Amino acid sequence: MLHNEKVIRHRHIGGLLMRALIILVPILFPQISIVFAQNPYIREGSIGKQKEQKETSQKDPLSFRPMEKWVGEKFIFLPKSESLKKSGYQSIVGGKERFGQPSYEECVGRVGTITKVADGYSGRYITIQTDDNGQIYTGLGSVSIEGIAPVADIDYARNKWLGKILWYARKKILTYNETTGKSGSIKLKKYSPAKVVDVVAGWYEDMPVRFILQTPSGEEGFIDVNLSGTNVSYRLRDCNRFEEYFFTEDPKKIYKWSSEVWTAIEEEKVFVGMTAEQAYMSRGKPKEINKTITVNGTNEQWVYAIGSYLYFDNGVLTGMQY
Repeated sequence: MLHNEKVIRHRHIGGLLMRALIILVPILFPQISIVFAQNPYIREGSIGKQKEQKETSQKDPLSFRPMEKWVGEKFIFLPKSESLKKSGYQSIVGGKERFGQPSYEECVGRVGTITKVADGYSGRYITIQTDDNGQIYTGLGSVSIEGIAPVADIDYARNKWLGKILWYARKKILTYNETTGKSGSIKLKKYSPAKVVDVVAGWYEDMPVRFILQTPSGEEGFIDVNLSGTNVSYRLRDCNRFEEYFFTEDPKKIYKWSSEVWTAIEEEKVFVGMTAEQAYMSRGKPKEINKTITVNGTNEQWVYAIGSYLYFDNGVLTGMQY
């Protein structure tokens, strides 16, 4: 019995010491508390290995959730590029900066739960309580809050595509050196296969999901996408969507087009006689489509940049203007 009592006493004292350390470490060493905030949603350091050489699921993404439906949902404070870290989180109050905004170091990577959404004089207010230290912040916005993003979108992408091969619909991916603050890019053939080596938080709420991609040659870079449109402004909600950047299957196996068509698509060129689908694969999503319906069928004008148009008659490309 005496031996058992000593063991229990030692365990009790050990537990008290551990709880004391948990409480005192963030106070005595605040820089360590930042480490506690680090999590798999944040990709620290440089992104890109241009010189280093190394060797089906659901179709629909998460649905859009309007702000009034956010209560109970978890959001993450997004990382920023080196040049924007000093600005902190300008749409959030409840922090330690001069005007009440939280600094970058105070919040980056922290996850919180939305506890309240309310209408205000100049927009809507959200209240977010961080999960690790219970700090309460208030954000203001009309349909979106700058600097935060829903964790569900990142988790969804990670669970669905991490470690998988996606076919990339552009001709370059991005790189970033955190030490120098310099951005770059890696060129690759359009619709090349790329392996998803990580999925983390992006820099902006309108493109909050960052795919870290490895090219067939072993180079590594990233692309940021908008998955569900949640916490994205009306103007940008349909921009930078996942489906604009990726195919989940090899498109050459889906579309049995001629080598002439595929060569043009890979070079982002179009020619008369292409179908609308082929032109879309080559040039991407137009900024605007003007449609006219006549007795002879449907005519469309696809608008890209100023002075750049494609013209279709009943789904077939009949003219171009640059």
